[in-house]
This record gives sequence, structure tokens and C-alpha cells, in this order.
Amino acid sequence: MEQNAELLMEIYKNAELERAVLGRLIRNSEDAAFRSLLADQFTVYHSIMQEAHDALNRHGILAQEYGPLEKKPIFASIALHLRIDKTSSHMAEMLVRGNVTGLIETTRTLHEAENEENIEEAVLQLGERLKNAQQKHMEQLLAFV
Repeated sequence: MEQNAELLMEIYKNAELERAVLGRLIRNSEDAAFRSLLADQFTVYHSIMQEAHDALNRHGILAQEYGPLEKKPIFASIALHLRIDKTSSHMAEMLVRGNVTGLIETTRTLHEAENEENIEEAVLQLGERLKNAQQKHMEQLLAFV
């Protein structure tokens, strides 16, 4: 797979996973302000995911999400944590921990891509948008911890 498509696939999968996790937490949040914040973040990740999807289509590549076996441990952990504590503070802490992992992956992928010759500027910019969104969202979530 060409370098642009590889980076786009990573962006797509990362944004899709963030969106999927937020969707589960939105349904379980009882705090209207927190739920609103999560919905706003969901919209940002959905937009990035859609842009990556469209760009992959332009490259002739079918977007691939993380598979059920990759998501199952994440969703099982979320379900277990929510049984223990459904407060906004606990959900925010869970999201921050997950965002750190996503941010590390995004940053690593972008650093590798920046050294490649044929990476399109638009693809790098979309990756930077994802990275900036992850950082901003962590800061917003820390207010609820």
C-alpha cells in the first residue's frame, strides 16, 4: 500500500475507534454537560474519519475499521469500568488514558510519514488535525477529572 494510503488508513482507524468509544460513553453518561462535550468530540472524530474515508476512496482503497476482535477487549474494559463507576470523572479519566494511547500512535505515524518523500501535504494536514483534536480533547476532559 502506498505511503499516503497507509497514513490515511491509520488516521481513519484511529478516528473511528475514538468515535466508537465516545458513542458508548455518550449512551452511559448521566451528566448533560459531559454528554454534550462527548457529542462535540464525537462530531470532530466523525468528520476526520469521513475525510480519511473519502481520501482513501480517491486512492482506490477500501477503508478498514479495527475488527471486532481488536475492539472486544476495549469495549469489555469500558463495560467493566462503567459497572464500577459511571461518574463523569471516571469516564473522563478513561478517555484521557485512551487518548494518550491514540495520541502516541498518531504522533509516531506522523513522524514516520514526514520522512517519506511522496506524502501529500493534505494527508499530513489531516493527520495533524487528528493529533490536535486528541490533544484538545484531553485538555477538555481533564476539567471533568
